This record gives sequence, C-alpha cells and structure tokens, in this order.
Amino acid sequence: MTDNKHSKEEERTPQVPAYSYDLLRHELLPELLGNDETVILYWAGKSIARNKMSAIESLGIEKFFKEANWGKMQPAKEKRNERIYELEAPHQYSERPFSLEAGFLAQLIEMEKGVVSEASWEIKRKKPLTAAITVRWDKKDPSNTEGSV
Repeated sequence: MTDNKHSKEEERTPQVPAYSYDLLRHELLPELLGNDETVILYWAGKSIARNKMSAIESLGIEKFFKEANWGKMQPAKEKRNERIYELEAPHQYSERPFSLEAGFLAQLIEMEKGVVSEASWEIKRKKPLTAAITVRWDKKDPSNTEGSV
C-alpha cells in the first residue's frame, strides 16, 4: 500500500529537467541577484528550510536534497559545536556558491538545536564536484526559531 501511495505522489510531482534547473540556477539567478547573490541565496535557503519542514520531516534531509536536485548529501562528521555535511552536486558548478544549501542546513540545525547556527562551505573535490558544508552553533545563543527536525 505504501508503494502505491508513493507512486501516486510521484505522478503528481512534476520533474524539472536538469537543463531548466541549470538555466535558473546558473544563468538567471546570478544576473538577477548580482553582487548580493551569495547572501540572498543563504537567506533563501533558511526560508526554504522553514517553509518545507513537513516535506523535510517526511522525506528526510538526504532525500529532500535529492528531490530538490541539489545533489547527494550526507552528514560526514560531528563535533561538539559543529556538524559537517558532504554534498556531491553534479548539477552545480564549482565557481558558483553553495550558499543556498548552506543556509538551508544552518536553519535545520538551528531548529534542531534551538540555538543560532551559521554555515560555510568549501569545495573538496572537483570530480565529482563535492562541497563540505560546515554548520556551527553556539549553545549560549538561543534562537527564536521554534520547531524540530
């Protein structure tokens, strides 16, 4: 029964071709957002995490990334005040920012931990393109965000 329900959801969910995604992400957004692109995408990622919480909870973070065509994401390492994710992103270009994904993960951790969180990224490998996204938080700095992951 679950397989049937999943099949019906897939039928209703339109798939966006990779070319369309590339045009929007790598052509249109940089032109529209200009020098503020990195900052705007970071805050947009935080907004997406807040607005799509039910989808994230039902799919899981890794599957959400796949469904959003952001790539294959998995937690790599966790320390006392930081978590590092590894994102293999075949549809991303190495010279483009990963700030959308970083903001998204920062918001998820902020909601999970209940404290202010920030994220940064760096390219680890070019083939396949892999970025490390590091989310850091301060246990002494409570956030105003409610919810859980």
